[in-house]
This record gives sequence, structure tokens and C-alpha cells, in this order.
Amino acid sequence: MTAATWWAHEARRCGRQAFALPALAALATYAAVATGPPGGTLLGRALLTSALPVGAALAVAATVAREPMAELHLTLPTSYPRTVARRLAVLASFTAVAAGGLVGLLAASGHVVSPAVTLPELAGLTALLGGCAAWATAAIGSAAAASTLVVAACLAKLLLVDRMVPEGFAQALPALVLGAWLTALALRALADGGRLGARPGPEEAR
Repeated sequence: MTAATWWAHEARRCGRQAFALPALAALATYAAVATGPPGGTLLGRALLTSALPVGAALAVAATVAREPMAELHLTLPTSYPRTVARRLAVLASFTAVAAGGLVGLLAASGHVVSPAVTLPELAGLTALLGGCAAWATAAIGSAAAASTLVVAACLAKLLLVDRMVPEGFAQALPALVLGAWLTALALRALADGGRLGARPGPEEAR
């Protein structure tokens, strides 16, 4: 199996929603910002910084929860957490392309957007919300719980963090670190449990 075939297989295993959700979020954001006044609106700014990360995070939850036979992967040479990490890498690559395209189109069409500020902020929030989604889905075993956590984290960012922390790298760097840590915890939970939300029973724990 060539590298191209291998990555194409992982992309198919992610499912259509892994690509549809970030793409739809980017399109909705562009439509909202492009149809607004040149100076932008509060809603447009909120969508620009959060819609794509939320869409990507929901896609992460769907990707982690998608595998119906996780136990079978434990018998394969490649570990299950590594397989999930590859699929998340595919999703992250697609989301990065969507973010770059969104910011590039807005800048090219004359809207007030700073790529040096917006792109790091998008990367940080995407990593943070994606890490929340991956951890909640893997450790708790519920994509619904992951979605709730993603929405709560996004609201906290919009209502609290944006008022106290400057935009750009001041928000992006801590979010990237925390997101990476949560993703690592999610992969560890998959390795320990062997299945989403799995926990050893009384007999297994002995």
C-alpha cells in the first residue's frame, strides 16, 4: 500500500462529516462576513473566530466515535491510538486548508481581516476545542457529551477570554498547548480502555 493509498483510506474512514462540517462552517462564516458592512459586525467577528473551530471539533468527535470495532484494532500491528491520530491529522490538514481559504478570500475581497492575528487564533481554538472533543468522546464515551463540552468552551472563549486576553498569539499559544495535552489524554484513554469510554469492571480490575 502506497502512502497516497494509505492516507486516502484514512480519509474515507473519517467519514463525510469530517470534511462537511469544517467546510460548511467556513462557507457560513464567509457568507456572514462578506454580506456585512466593511468594518464587520460583532456576529461576524464571533463567527470568524469560532465557527470553523466548532465545526472541526464536532468532526473530531464524530471521527473518534466512528470506529465500531475498536477492539479489533488492538490485535493489529498498528495501535488503535496511532490509527486515530492519523485520522485526526487528516482532519487537521483539511481544516487548515479551509481556514487559509476563508481568511484569504476575506482579505482578497477587501474585508478587514488580519491573517497574522486570525490564523493563529483559529489554530489555537481549533486545537483546544478539538482536544476537548477527542478527550470527552474517548474518556467519557459520548459524542453528545463532547458536543456539549465544545459549545461550553466556545462560549467561555467568546464571553470571558476575549474580554481579558488580547487576540492573536496571546490566546493561541495556551490554547494550542492545552489542546495538544487533551488530545494526548484522549489517545491514552483509547489505549487504556480499548474502546470509547471503556472502563475495567470489578473482575477485570483484579
